Amino acid sequence: MAAIVFNTALIGQRGGNLCGEDELSIEACSSCQGQYLFNAALKDVYYDSADLSRHFFKIPAIDLPPCRYCGALQWQFATPAPELAQVQAGPWAWVLASRVFTFDAEA
Repeated sequence: MAAIVFNTALIGQRGGNLCGEDELSIEACSSCQGQYLFNAALKDVYYDSADLSRHFFKIPAIDLPPCRYCGALQWQFATPAPELAQVQAGPWAWVLASRVFTFDAEA
């Protein structure tokens, strides 16, 4: 799997919380594969790719809000996380540092 490199400057410009030690990833709902931006360093999950003010904290013992894509009340991050081609085709493609897109040969 290709490493995903994020455009932290653009994330910051759009209102994302960054700390300088950010551990960014794209995660997906285990029920429907709907994608979310996650900053593990801050435990911050961005709920809406168009509005970074809509976020919540992923803290143990606190339930996540319903999945914004399928409405599941009980959901977790899927394992494994989405691959680069899936992210490029999803709502969070704008967070990628590279605009050179690859294509999944099996799609």
